[in-house]
Amino acid sequence: MTRSGAPALRPGQMVTSQAGRDRGQIFVVLAVEDEDGHYARVADGRARPVARAKRKNIRHLQAHTAVDAGLAACVARGGVPTDAEVREAVAAFARAEQPGADAGGWEAGL
Repeated sequence: MTRSGAPALRPGQMVTSQAGRDRGQIFVVLAVEDEDGHYARVADGRARPVARAKRKNIRHLQAHTAVDAGLAACVARGGVPTDAEVREAVAAFARAEQPGADAGGWEAGL
């Protein structure tokens, strides 16, 4: 947890926007900004592509425990995931979140 009480985020983690026009939208964390971690860069690969990642206050994000291991590894290597990879990760997470769905392939991130 950060000092503000919001959960710490990490690249590859799935989040849902809780405020703004994009409320309810699922995103992938691409980066956590500043030393205190108050802001995160997020993308969904469609309306918000990787090249125009949205800067969101982490207090406005609901963190999920799911972390896409492939995206996390790509960012850790210093790479930039493609929009297609981000779209696939978001879609897979959305399918896994449906009642009765298998959550296989997801790493518990926190």
